[in-house]
Amino acid sequence: MDILQTNLPYNCYCGTGEANTFAATYIFDGKHRSDPSKVKIAIVSDRIVSGYYYNRFEEQFILRGVKPVLIPVECEGGSKELSKVSAVYDYLTDFDFGSDDWLIALGGGGILDVAGFCASVFNGGINFIAVPTTPDAMYEGSVALNAYLDSGKVKNALAVPFRPETVIIDPSFLGTVPDKISHNGYADIIRLGILGDPGIMTELVRGGNGREFLNRTYALRKSINDIDPRLLSLGNEISSAIEGYFRFMNYSEGEALALSLLSCVDEKIRGPVVKIYELLGLPVTLKGVSAESIMRVVRENLTRNSSSSVGIVDMGDTEPKRWIVRSVSRDDAEKILEERLHAITSENRAGKT
Repeated sequence: MDILQTNLPYNCYCGTGEANTFAATYIFDGKHRSDPSKVKIAIVSDRIVSGYYYNRFEEQFILRGVKPVLIPVECEGGSKELSKVSAVYDYLTDFDFGSDDWLIALGGGGILDVAGFCASVFNGGINFIAVPTTPDAMYEGSVALNAYLDSGKVKNALAVPFRPETVIIDPSFLGTVPDKISHNGYADIIRLGILGDPGIMTELVRGGNGREFLNRTYALRKSINDIDPRLLSLGNEISSAIEGYFRFMNYSEGEALALSLLSCVDEKIRGPVVKIYELLGLPVTLKGVSAESIMRVVRENLTRNSSSSVGIVDMGDTEPKRWIVRSVSRDDAEKILEERLHAITSENRAGKT
């Protein structure tokens, strides 16, 4: 197993085809050296992921004499409500889990958020391993600083520190990921590319998903975060409004973010970005809703911010042009976001095709 360069307090291991052995090795033979006769293990996963991978994944523990508890959680449409954490909490309580036991997240970003949230608050914290199975979970969720939950139409309304003991990334999981789920991971990489390294989007089109590509994305994320962590919120305002309007149904989290990012780039480079989107199977036009309907949700979200000013990630005016965080009035923020939104709505893009 290789250790990726994440610059985080925990190690992020990467090995193709090794998740089905390394998780048990880490728990029973690593620094913790848990006694199999005295430890309980719970695995949080959804129906689709567990159907593909669970039997092989749990076998490594059965060979050690431990029968894991499978905790089924459905995060369909990106939904990560507090009720999902409560369900995991109930399982852990019913099976008398303690702080020496282990919780493992096996799945996409929603599963990592729900399990990570529960691991942080259960009994003041429980041993936690994240095993991402989707691009968004590998590229972004497994190295996030916080585990987030949604509340109604408000995305990522609740947060606690994301504190896994370790992350195990196995690129072989990506071979069975449906296209719609892959899009979520694509959007995270596209945002990094727009902010700091357009070449990484070309590499994504070529199928980048191995150790070198992951190291490149993590290094790029760190360099952007070191400049200003708020830059990594580029596109969040419109993507959150799209998800809120459709209640996470018509567009996946990644598709909504991809559309919003497309609206943020300068019109001069929007054409090449559109070609990348088309190669990746991402939407380039927001359909099924008017710009004004989405703007109403944008305004509602801005209103929740009690401050008189709003921080908007935008391109700076000085040469060379760089992304900056502008502090603007709420009215000016609405104008900026409305202009962006019109760039991706069907009534405006129709005249450009």
